[in-house]
Amino acid sequence: MFEIQWHGVNVYIVIVDAELAYATDITEKSDVYSFGVVLLELVSGREAIEEDYGEAKDIVYWVLTHLNDRESILNILDERVASECVEDMMKVLKIGIKCTTKLPSVRPTMREVVKMLTDAEPCALKSPKFRHHKDTNALL
Repeated sequence: MFEIQWHGVNVYIVIVDAELAYATDITEKSDVYSFGVVLLELVSGREAIEEDYGEAKDIVYWVLTHLNDRESILNILDERVASECVEDMMKVLKIGIKCTTKLPSVRPTMREVVKMLTDAEPCALKSPKFRHHKDTNALL
């Protein structure tokens, strides 16, 4: 979700699965798509919609056009964080891409997404600050 100003009024826009434009019900796979967009925003440090993407394009399109080689993929990652945990960010990027696959039937379930994220072991949980914290196991 992002906010824009339109004639002095705050307007909130939510990026949803493209098939919702033609569907009457929201499915778990639609939620997975939206969650994937959030993951792409987090890992790239970019917003769901930016002028840089082009007319009628979003972060999903932008990410997919940057998967040509390792250098292009590394340019997707938020440089403010990437130096500390590139491999973990790559894992989350892959999960975000799986969640935003065009065909809903190919997308993982939310349970599978949670499992993939847990298995990715984000770098924050590996930092010494968290390792010695008595409630670390509660986070896992």
